[in-house]
Amino acid sequence: MRDPDWEAMDEQEFEALLESSVIQPPPEEVVAEVTPWRLATKRILTGIALTTVTLNFWWLNYLLPAIGMALMLLGFRALRRENRWLGLCFGITVFRAVYLYAGLISNSTIWHSTIFPSPVVYGLTGVNLLLTFAQFFCLWRGFRAVQQKAGLPARAGGAVALMVWYGVIFLLALVQYVGFILLVILLVSYICILRSLWKLSKELDQAGYAIRPAPVRIEDGTAALAIAILLVAGCFLGWLLGCKYPMDWQATGPAEHSGVEEIEAQLLELGFPDYVLQDLTTEDIAACDGALRVVTDVHNHSVNNSANEPLRITGVAVELPGEQGRWMIFHHFLWTEDPGFYGTESIQLWPAQHLSEGWRSAGTVSGRVLYDKNGQTYSAPYYYLGEQTFTSDSIFWGEQTSTDIFAAFSMPETGENKRGYLAYPVAALQDGYILDSWFNYTHQRTALQYPAMTAMEARMSNGLNWYGPFYTVQDALQFYPTAESADLLS
Repeated sequence: MRDPDWEAMDEQEFEALLESSVIQPPPEEVVAEVTPWRLATKRILTGIALTTVTLNFWWLNYLLPAIGMALMLLGFRALRRENRWLGLCFGITVFRAVYLYAGLISNSTIWHSTIFPSPVVYGLTGVNLLLTFAQFFCLWRGFRAVQQKAGLPARAGGAVALMVWYGVIFLLALVQYVGFILLVILLVSYICILRSLWKLSKELDQAGYAIRPAPVRIEDGTAALAIAILLVAGCFLGWLLGCKYPMDWQATGPAEHSGVEEIEAQLLELGFPDYVLQDLTTEDIAACDGALRVVTDVHNHSVNNSANEPLRITGVAVELPGEQGRWMIFHHFLWTEDPGFYGTESIQLWPAQHLSEGWRSAGTVSGRVLYDKNGQTYSAPYYYLGEQTFTSDSIFWGEQTSTDIFAAFSMPETGENKRGYLAYPVAALQDGYILDSWFNYTHQRTALQYPAMTAMEARMSNGLNWYGPFYTVQDALQFYPTAESADLLS
């Protein structure tokens, strides 16, 4: 074999000789160890892409930013000692990562809107946006400093273009732009910007620029695994500890109805269901003193589109003496079988005065929830009972703003005969109107939901909850009251 002519060989021939002497190229991880600049910038640019692109399916709008932020952390961690600008990028990334991951963990609880109320959310979102612009500015200055150190022309316009691109996106969000063509143009320009930054990274690598990665105590793989474990553990604890309302359960007994026994006997004689009467508070029983007649309507409902009907809803109307057309309305629910209670339940009440101009409110809404365990009855007030103004979006009626009465609560995992009721008084404004009162019960069927949502929030966001984690049962007490009779319409 003839020895090569070393003196007559130019640089290209020398590189070709080296390549021909290598039987098999080294693995990518080995190349990354030899060229840490390439690996770090690849992670940074991939992370920027993943934290920007939003895909609203399969939870990718949460998974991709989480992965992208981890890649940015690892990338800037390796370059943090290269110059002060890249060091600032690392510090900003740490803050943004804490903000992102804390938000992801809080989303696993029903309290995320309480933990971060609207003013705090707006403030943190604004700070995060400003830090994003600051990060791209530091990235631009950091790349320029590296180019100067490598003896290359100082140009890193891609980072500046990123700042401009984010500014345009922010302005479009403010004006609520919904067009398609401009969004396609922005997507194409974003891909071009990242490609420009990637070419710049390759130029530095091809120019022979080498860095010494900043020393770390925790290896990259271990750090990435620790972030993943922290997120999963945090979300699991959030789901375990933050999926239910804290209810004030207290033991009750027969003595609770002391002093209203005569009213109870009168109501039973008129046909008031005993299983409903036993659950009423003393105040609600006393409100029926002197009752003239009782109208009752009972329905059993399924909560999973099956033949099984474990939810019994009883509507009761009690005509009161005095002013003509005064009624006390009761909506009572009873779970005859335990369907599994995984989080929150809610009731949306459409009282008669909301549905007809022939009726007016004659008082406030009251009620409570109950269950039995080991022969003892426990009761609690609703966690929330009152009016809520909300905007819902329906495929049939579009966006609608409403103000309705809601009751929100959670049931315990143990016990039986879980039940509750709502009651309110109404008075007639005009004769000839039906009494139409609706009771919309939303049941949470599974714990598998992310981000976590309460049954009341689900009902307010979408009027039709017949799929997914929640199921809404609608029941109505409807009758036409006259002086002689009260004929049910259902």
